[in-house]
Amino acid sequence: MTNSIYKKLIAELKKIIETNLQPNQKLPSERKLVQIYQVSRNTVRLALNELEQKGYIYRIHGKGTFVSSIFLNQTNLGTMYSFSDEMNLEGRTPTTKNLSLRLLIPDKNISLQLNLSEGEKVYELIRLRLANDEPLIYSKTYLPQKFFPELKIEELNKDTLYGVMEKIYKQSSVLALEDIQAVNLSAEESKILHVKNNAASLKINRRLINENNIPIEFTKALARGDKFVYRSKQYK
Repeated sequence: MTNSIYKKLIAELKKIIETNLQPNQKLPSERKLVQIYQVSRNTVRLALNELEQKGYIYRIHGKGTFVSSIFLNQTNLGTMYSFSDEMNLEGRTPTTKNLSLRLLIPDKNISLQLNLSEGEKVYELIRLRLANDEPLIYSKTYLPQKFFPELKIEELNKDTLYGVMEKIYKQSSVLALEDIQAVNLSAEESKILHVKNNAASLKINRRLINENNIPIEFTKALARGDKFVYRSKQYK
């Protein structure tokens, strides 16, 4: 399965849902979709999984797949591990502005998040994430110096953060722990994200754990409330 086939099927199904179907209307079966679009069963299944995560559809075991009563054309933070991958999947062009990188002794909270001893230093990376040149997420990321010695902003300007972490410093995560809460942006944060002062935002605190059960990154991010939702799914 190529990425282009997968993206094309998602776009086609989204269009049909938005323009031709009613809430709670049943979609064709996976077998029927395979016949209609001449793609593999796996491609159909992955596309439906993506649409379910985004809130366009829901499934009832033994009965089929249905159009959601309410769906929001906003990115679900709960399924977004890679900003770039998610934006590409949605047909938007992602960019990252690395605003600053500096070495410092972190405050007590950051040290606790990263299991650091007193006096251990971290790199603070401040970034702005954009899609189609529209600012969406403002973040501050903290990386322990002992795992990322001599980290340079030039490295981050040439590759993604996780690309640099894995390729240069051989650090990759196996677990991400997140807390998300609703907050209002300060005047400075609102200006950076191009929204009105005191606008609603989703604040994300994310901690990444490596294969040795050691935290290697702690990020505090602000995502625009008009562009993102946090969507969960519960079964009884």
